[in-house]
Amino acid sequence: MKKLLIGAVALMAVAAAAPALAADAEPVVVPDLFTAPPAFPRRRAEPAVVPDVFTAPPAFPAVRVYDWTGAYVGLNAGAGWGRAPWTSNPDGTAGTASLSGGLVGVTLGYNLQTREPVVLGVEADLAWTNVRGTVPPLSCAANCEFRNPWLGTARLRFGWAFDTILPYVTGGFAIGRLTADIAGRPFGAEGVNNLGWTAGAGVEIVIWGPLRAKVEYLYADLNGFSCNVACGGGPISINVHENIIRAGLNYRMWVR
Repeated sequence: MKKLLIGAVALMAVAAAAPALAADAEPVVVPDLFTAPPAFPRRRAEPAVVPDVFTAPPAFPAVRVYDWTGAYVGLNAGAGWGRAPWTSNPDGTAGTASLSGGLVGVTLGYNLQTREPVVLGVEADLAWTNVRGTVPPLSCAANCEFRNPWLGTARLRFGWAFDTILPYVTGGFAIGRLTADIAGRPFGAEGVNNLGWTAGAGVEIVIWGPLRAKVEYLYADLNGFSCNVACGGGPISINVHENIIRAGLNYRMWVR
């Protein structure tokens, strides 16, 4: 009889604890384009441990791991520099010009992390730049100036998360506006929108809540274009290759 009573009491205790355990369980969140899981999953309740002579507290308390899944917007700024091989058909000369300048832009992206350290993402950005240089062939004295007034990229990102730190590699398409003319001459300017490619690497870290910071390097090949009338009759062919280093701030949207 005593054993039966003990068993009944145990069953009642289990039944009473079941709702509490269910309430403590974290709801399953299936991320989509508009719904991101919480940045830090809710810490599960742990039994209280009162240390004594025979019982020590846990060596490492439960750790909340950051979830990178979700959309984000951001701002970035930095500098670009590189080289521009050129060829002047009228006088048969050729060379390599240097280019440099600053840039500032906006970013839009989305990350997906599936309970693993691997983070897959897609990111697009558009920057306004003053990257420029000069080529010195005799046919366009005194120097032909070329510029890259804006630059956009659309890239995939592959990262490996160390909780709130995400190093990554990236690659995809680059598109930029390239123009050239002779400063002070009445021939106008010629330009083209060129599609090329870009690749690079970076690291992003969580600063606080939805705010994150990143630093990245990109190499962009914008291919070439020819300047004719605006460069003294030309044609002068110019190829543009840029190195870009920039810092940015990203804000994760739809954080709960």
